[in-house]
Amino acid sequence: MEDLIPVVAQVMVQFFLTGMYLMTKVAYAEGMSPYVFVTYRSITATLFLAPFACFLESDKRPPLNLKAATGIFLLSILGIAINQNCYFGALYYTSSTFVSTIANLIPAITFVMALILRLERFDIKTIKGKAKVLGTVTCVAGAMIMTLAKGPAIKIFHHLKTNNSVLLLFGASKSPESNWVLGPILIFGSVLAWSAWINYQAWAFRSYPAPLSLTALMCFMGIFPTAVIALLLDDVTAWRLNFDIKLVCYIYSGVLCTAFQFFIQSWCIKRKGPIFASSFFPVCTVIVAILEPLFFPVDIYIASVIGIALVIAGLYCVLWGKAMDVKIGGGGREDQVGTRLSQGQDEEACLSVSLKEPLLK
Repeated sequence: MEDLIPVVAQVMVQFFLTGMYLMTKVAYAEGMSPYVFVTYRSITATLFLAPFACFLESDKRPPLNLKAATGIFLLSILGIAINQNCYFGALYYTSSTFVSTIANLIPAITFVMALILRLERFDIKTIKGKAKVLGTVTCVAGAMIMTLAKGPAIKIFHHLKTNNSVLLLFGASKSPESNWVLGPILIFGSVLAWSAWINYQAWAFRSYPAPLSLTALMCFMGIFPTAVIALLLDDVTAWRLNFDIKLVCYIYSGVLCTAFQFFIQSWCIKRKGPIFASSFFPVCTVIVAILEPLFFPVDIYIASVIGIALVIAGLYCVLWGKAMDVKIGGGGREDQVGTRLSQGQDEEACLSVSLKEPLLK
């Protein structure tokens, strides 16, 4: 039963991300700046997480020395300053279909990075090794099919009526302006940064094994570089706060899609490793494909059904391979990562290497 908790938590995160995704497009239509959005999102997440981190981890939080602070700051650069600014900038300049398609490459890139850095047990000759490769490829392929292919439409939801307010929400799916040169560059930068962030946390926990505090500090440190980016790229008027959809988007995204998501990702990476944490990204595409026909005047296509089946099958393969790792290894993920990092070198040398080569959303 305990092994199901990370799975349920990751699926919840994908539901939250789906809500943020739709809400952000509406806020863009109302004039929200993607760069100011990232800054306010980090501020909200910091204010939400700080009290929990102070009280719940007061007895196990290690001292914040220069080494740990440097590692956490690097995480904030990768996961917030680069990843989020690139992602939401790409969402602003291109289409939602294009962004969601490229973002589904995260599991594959994370998998390759984890293998290069030896953060994952992998032997292509074993059944569990083949399951990880097959599952990752199947997840990505399923998400790509759902996004790029259609086929015949299934009219099972055709009878449902949609009110004007939801139509307006769905109608705000066109970016105020397009840039198909800058947009693709930004989303590829986001994918690389996010994959690197997932893998780098496996090292960060060695020097600061307190997930809540690490997430709170990372969000706090991320405020400063994102604020500088927003001040350089946007007008001062973009910072004005009103009681509108933009404010709702700041709060919702900061609490559920930054604070909660980052904590869950960090906790799952510590327990299960980077491949497990990244394997759930295509689930968001599945949720969107299921919810759109229920709430919006769109059809579900045969390709979407095939893609959903592939994503579920691929995710099962990855989870089965990870379960075999724990069964054969006889220990938790923390012990496995710790053993790898300590073999042939001490902890100080290992962290030094990781800080010099941060991989680089």
